[in-house]
Amino acid sequence: MGRTIITSTFVTYTMPQELYFDISSENSGGSLFRVTNANGQISFLYNHSTYNDSTGDVQVFNTPYPSFTEFWIALTRDKEWFYLHPLYVHPEQRAFVQDQLKGVNWQLHPNKKWQESHQRQWKKVLTDGPGYYRDRQ
Repeated sequence: MGRTIITSTFVTYTMPQELYFDISSENSGGSLFRVTNANGQISFLYNHSTYNDSTGDVQVFNTPYPSFTEFWIALTRDKEWFYLHPLYVHPEQRAFVQDQLKGVNWQLHPNKKWQESHQRQWKKVLTDGPGYYRDRQ
């Protein structure tokens, strides 16, 4: 478990954080962390970046979310979210994500091998042991 450091004008706070969701694509990617503040309140911080092929520019962002649900709504605004490359899904959300995948249209991309490759990656991430990814960092 890591820590998130937040600096205000007067004080620096360190809050425990836990990797909760990790996903990437050719031009973007990010890690969602569950953050617990000093009062025990839980929120989420999405550390993500985008890459511009034309300019080579990389932009890095930290976007806070009050809940995983709010993060999920933002992620799935991309109607092809399931063609992103998942690296880690926290065990608490695996059943939810599996359920969401049941309703997607894999035929958006006609290449059957492309479809199967992404389906295998989701299956791997959603069925591997809870520490398979975090233990390798």
